Amino acid sequence: MSYYQQQPGGPQPGGPAPYGYPAPPPQYYQPGMPPMGGPAGPPEQALANQGARLGARLLDVLFIVLAVFVIAMVGMLLREAGGAAAGIGLAVNLIGMAGVFLFYEPYMVSQHGGTFGKRICGLRVARLSDGQNLSFGAAFGRWAIYLLIGFIPFAGPINALSCCWDKPYRQCFHDKAVSSVVVNRT
Repeated sequence: MSYYQQQPGGPQPGGPAPYGYPAPPPQYYQPGMPPMGGPAGPPEQALANQGARLGARLLDVLFIVLAVFVIAMVGMLLREAGGAAAGIGLAVNLIGMAGVFLFYEPYMVSQHGGTFGKRICGLRVARLSDGQNLSFGAAFGRWAIYLLIGFIPFAGPINALSCCWDKPYRQCFHDKAVSSVVVNRT
């Protein structure tokens, strides 16, 4: 659903719009087209605040650590059993941890609009252009850029904090790279 479309015919001038966004003013409304002169993305009141984004990230780190711990324990128990189970334990560790690190966030963002942390904090990751969920490829790219930036000294915290000064959509670098925005879930 587009930021400016309520149904296939589009919003009515001055009427309600999805996600609690205001409908375009009547003088800018043209059916089937975004408002002329209006922003390409959500209005400021729909954008997620930085505290909620930080809380969501902290929750996601907690969930990832918990998942890694469970996978490591299962793999360790299988390896201690010896024999064929040891090889299975190693495979569980390698595949499980790769899955958690590489696919948790991209899958959740593309399928559900956000990770468990974002959902608990009432946030959603959307395409800047139309408010839809990101494709898996875009969500994977967003996550990969977030991870890669984290390997550059001081760049990880600067990336995470860049939503504090970015205007007008409070995007971090990984959001800008794939034209995504974090909004309040309604």
